[in-house]
Amino acid sequence: MSDAQLSQRIQRIQPSPTMAVAARALALKRQGRDIVSLSVGEPDFAVFPHVALAVETALRKGLTKYTPSPGLVELREAIGYALHRDLGHRFSPAQIIATAGAKQALYNACQALLDDGDECVIPNPYWVSYPEMAKLAGARVVELALRQEDGWVPRADDLAAVLTERTRVVMLGSPSNPTGAVWHEAALRGIAEVLRKFPRVTVLSDDIYDKLTYEGVAAPNLLNLAPDLAPRLLLINGCSKAYAMTGLRLGWAAGPEPLIAAMCKVQDASTSNPSSLSQHAAIAALRGPQELVEEMRVAFERRRNLLVELLRAVPGISCAKPDGAYYVFSDVTALLGRRAAGQGAPIGTSHRLAELLLEEHGVAVVPGSAFGREGFLRLSFATGEEQIKDAVSRLAKAAAQLS
Repeated sequence: MSDAQLSQRIQRIQPSPTMAVAARALALKRQGRDIVSLSVGEPDFAVFPHVALAVETALRKGLTKYTPSPGLVELREAIGYALHRDLGHRFSPAQIIATAGAKQALYNACQALLDDGDECVIPNPYWVSYPEMAKLAGARVVELALRQEDGWVPRADDLAAVLTERTRVVMLGSPSNPTGAVWHEAALRGIAEVLRKFPRVTVLSDDIYDKLTYEGVAAPNLLNLAPDLAPRLLLINGCSKAYAMTGLRLGWAAGPEPLIAAMCKVQDASTSNPSSLSQHAAIAALRGPQELVEEMRVAFERRRNLLVELLRAVPGISCAKPDGAYYVFSDVTALLGRRAAGQGAPIGTSHRLAELLLEEHGVAVVPGSAFGREGFLRLSFATGEEQIKDAVSRLAKAAAQLS
């Protein structure tokens, strides 16, 4: 019997580099290695007590059956409530779909919007899954190059230069993974002005880190700045980051009803409803007290300050202080021209540097190449302060040993 013949489409897709780093770090830990990780975008906080209680209550009541594919009406009402509280806009349940994480919401949207040969514009640096989702929908990825000197904030004229008659989707993400950049109002207004000239383009706004901003910086939303774009603007968010519910896999999308209905078709044909228990957890998270979100944000801000201070003391590494999310996108270009002990050739790439740090020094980070930008490392501060100190100490030792 011959081997299964895989599709050309799936052969063009790359596995997640962030997941690969996490898996290798876990494998080394199982071998008894001392590994400290700054690689995973996952809060180290426990699920909030009232959210855990909601799961226990739902389980005790036997609420473990199928729900409507787009999610319980009660959940979609809770999402609408949170959107009105945070943004001042009202969404009906028919304008909302609940998904198994924000990632599935993005995937469903790509499947609903993109055809073979369409173009999808993605800012670079990008979250690792953005281009793969577009490719799985048959689209051609067009990168919008961001500049470090601009603080990784897009320029409107750069966006105008990459949009064509074949562009169907533009993905936006602020606060950003991997850079932590928060796109300011002027930048978003400029983007809106460009998008008005391309009425066939739908915007996917990935707002998953919108509650994690620092030093009084707020993450403006395109819906508030350009409400006229609402008929082709999809807001995507979830409980993973702000509510420390990564493993519960509960996200959502809110936007024009025809697009939500199309995304429901995708979900009907693939996964159906997200977990019933996770839906009840999300209702509690969204309608319950929000003080714990703020406590977690404050802790992240403290960790951000610590990580940036320590990194800036390492020769060969430079970094900006991010305004949001929980990543520092560090410039390690100076280290790539150096050689590791016993090596004749320079390190050369961020992938090789990350590999060296993990295998030889026991610190897990993600290479910038995973996000489309060579010469950088992404370090997560979604972990404890002692782990941050340990990781940077190892990083500094590794840098000092390069010649």
